[in-house]
Amino acid sequence: MLSRQPLKVIDGTQSEGNGSHGQPVAVVTGAGRGIGRALVEVLHARGYLVVALVRSLSDVSELFSLDPQNIFPVRCDVTESSTESVLREFLDRQVERVDLLINNAGFGATCYGIEGLKYQELEDVLAVSCYGPIRCVRACLPLLRKSSHGVVINMSSRFASLEWVASGVVPHDEATYAYRIGKAALNMFTSCLAVELRGQGIRVLAVDPGKVKTRFGPKDADTEPADAACAIVDLAEKTADTGLFVHASGERMPW
Repeated sequence: MLSRQPLKVIDGTQSEGNGSHGQPVAVVTGAGRGIGRALVEVLHARGYLVVALVRSLSDVSELFSLDPQNIFPVRCDVTESSTESVLREFLDRQVERVDLLINNAGFGATCYGIEGLKYQELEDVLAVSCYGPIRCVRACLPLLRKSSHGVVINMSSRFASLEWVASGVVPHDEATYAYRIGKAALNMFTSCLAVELRGQGIRVLAVDPGKVKTRFGPKDADTEPADAACAIVDLAEKTADTGLFVHASGERMPW
């Protein structure tokens, strides 16, 4: 078992190794602000060792100052092809297993309608919402298999529901094509992964956090990031389900 030593500020590399011992280990992407930052705080308060993926060095430094023994910030852009190898190498040197992976990183598209859709924006959304979670799952999977209760949470949205979009339950003019397509792709990945891992003791869920008050939140947002984060962690810890699309409250949602 690796000894526990404080980490230095990290940019895809690390200094001394750290063992997780009996402490639960969580990996959170998009951990610099909004729901991601709230998830780091909730998980830390519940005794997790948290590997927090962020895009900027300022976020690394700020998170590192909170608790260098239990919060390990890593500057890692999930849209980059190097993410899988960088994250896997870091985890292999720092922890013995991963109990919870939360693919939270998101991208807020701005162009509405088919005529306003920009191909580059669609590519950017898919890079964050689909390719990024795939890379992170592949990086974490060997260590998720070492957990007795591994969980993958993919942060989705009610706008990813094909049924709700087709029926108008979610207004078409309140979310871009790129956002809806990206989150729907994430839902398909969730379903595929859940089926593949069903017999391996790893649960996989697509979770709509609700109308959260973040910079990308809807105009009628009514939920604080901390409250959404608590509900999401509760869901990860308490539900025995896998392969579902659910609200953070646990209510099932239509694919």
